[in-house]
Amino acid sequence: MRVLIVEDVAIVAMDFAMMVTELGHEVCGTAASASQAIQQAIRHAPDVVLMDLRLANGSSGIDAAQELYARHGLRCIFLSANLDERTMAALQPLEPIDFVDKPLLPVMLKKALEKAQRALSDP
Repeated sequence: MRVLIVEDVAIVAMDFAMMVTELGHEVCGTAASASQAIQQAIRHAPDVVLMDLRLANGSSGIDAAQELYARHGLRCIFLSANLDERTMAALQPLEPIDFVDKPLLPVMLKKALEKAQRALSDP
């Protein structure tokens, strides 16, 4: 499965990329802002997006996810240290694959990527 990682802290993005690769998936791109995420999605056509909710330059992972879903039908695994019920409810129209708390544990990423794999194989 091709995974786009959207995370504004470079060392954290590298850690996520290592975990994704170790779980047998391909990291097709990384982005630190909403605009970069959209560019990377166009360039690399990922299957799923690992999306941090707060991004660089004051941009929003929610805005990026809305754009990616509207333009490309891309669904996200949302990551945040502050996931609350209100935010999760607001994201429901984007058909999120999963919500995962940060710091990201490999076992939680594995479960989320397995959900994504199932979602891609089910029509």
